[in-house]
Amino acid sequence: MSNEIKIQKNTGIVLIGLFLAIVLGGYLVWASSNTNAQVTGVSVPGQTPPAIGNQPSQATAPSSGGIQEVYLKATGSGYDKNEVTVKKGIPVRLHFTAVNAGCGSYLKIYGIDGAGVQSKGGQEAVVEFTPTQEGTYQYSCGMRMYPPGNFVVTS
Repeated sequence: MSNEIKIQKNTGIVLIGLFLAIVLGGYLVWASSNTNAQVTGVSVPGQTPPAIGNQPSQATAPSSGGIQEVYLKATGSGYDKNEVTVKKGIPVRLHFTAVNAGCGSYLKIYGIDGAGVQSKGGQEAVVEFTPTQEGTYQYSCGMRMYPPGNFVVTS
């Protein structure tokens, strides 16, 4: 009879432990998914990835002396802007910085000649080019493994 009581006490302790582990695990998963979605730019399938930090997710390049200035940053979880808009026929000066981005330290705008740049050691790299055709072009790393963004050229 004393063995039956010990089994019931042990079972109760195990069940309470499992319950607490499940609740704690669920909270940790929920908290990390909310943090990633709002701060680090982790993309959710079927949705546009959010911006990292306080940067706007879309940007129109301001013009400075006839040159459109574009600032783009890559981190280990994505780009700070998932869309950039520039005007056709006006030179673009792309300022690119990558911090802990792995293959994302190289940025290529696919379909626009001369629009590739590499940030080494977190330093800003600059490339200038002039978009000649309207359209939406993807940018990503050289192997296209990094979450892509859109580079929109308008008239």
